[in-house]
Amino acid sequence: MSKAKVSDVTGRKREEQLKAVAEEQAARASEISMATRVQEIKDETEVTDLTVNPAAPTIIDEVESVGVSLADDNVVVRVAETLEMMTFGAGNYYSFEAGKKYKVSKELANHLEEKGYLSNRL
Repeated sequence: MSKAKVSDVTGRKREEQLKAVAEEQAARASEISMATRVQEIKDETEVTDLTVNPAAPTIIDEVESVGVSLADDNVVVRVAETLEMMTFGAGNYYSFEAGKKYKVSKELANHLEEKGYLSNRL
């Protein structure tokens, strides 16, 4: 793009506005990439507890050790694909998002593993 002449007020104004818009877009792109990264970190570190009430899951802030089952016969798993309104037992409905960690009963983890839905058991 050529530089506007000194006498071209409209051209100079346009150049200033284009520069301001470019700076604003760069700042927005940085904010969006930061927000995406924050969500990726949350998905990696947070464990959703589905052992209490599957209809209203709560989030656990601490991460369980990898490969260790919990003392109360619950395990932390990560599903390979998104599952919506899956039924396990009478009246128990579960929804899972791919890549997120969930604390579930060993029975449910075994069922998911048999069906091939687990990405890995943590």
